[in-house]
Amino acid sequence: MKSLLRREEYRVLSTLVIDGEILDVGGSTKSGYHELMQGTHTITTANIDAAYGADLIFDAEKAWPIADESYDAVLFINVLEHLYDHRMALREAYRVLRPGGTLHIAVPFMFNVHGSPNDYFRYTKSALTRLLNDSGFAHAEIRALGTGGFSVMYHTALGLLRWRWLSFPILNLAVALDKAFQRIRPENSMDAEHMPLGYYAAARR
Repeated sequence: MKSLLRREEYRVLSTLVIDGEILDVGGSTKSGYHELMQGTHTITTANIDAAYGADLIFDAEKAWPIADESYDAVLFINVLEHLYDHRMALREAYRVLRPGGTLHIAVPFMFNVHGSPNDYFRYTKSALTRLLNDSGFAHAEIRALGTGGFSVMYHTALGLLRWRWLSFPILNLAVALDKAFQRIRPENSMDAEHMPLGYYAAARR
């Protein structure tokens, strides 16, 4: 069963139209989101762990064994939080992108600590904006994922439910409460902008 954050990420990815060659850093040939993206493209997967079945095996925190301007898009889907030297990875992404190419990032924020093999960071919208600008990217678009405080509470409680069939009505209730609270108080500290489950970011080289 996908988490609420993963569902939100997949919803955004299903709206993307990407043509050309895509490099999915941290992905694998079994990643569940490749078929969601639209456009005419080929996808090359890269991972540090050969067990994932990726096309390329390398450490994203070091120089990538890829020529300059080789790809039209680079993906970091739930990867950036696992990279201690994320600045190096972003610089390398910029280097291997062709002019006009795009970088697509999905990261958690209000989310439990998880391995693969380490979990280092949580990024705010301000941090992502500055990191992308510092790496040379332009026109960054950053979107909060999730509906707000109740969706955060749903996500936290989901792991405590023994009967997964209960998760669906609780999820619907959480989303409905967040939307109702947003209508009642449009500016509040429990909305998605202040309490996101994660972020989606896109930027152009």
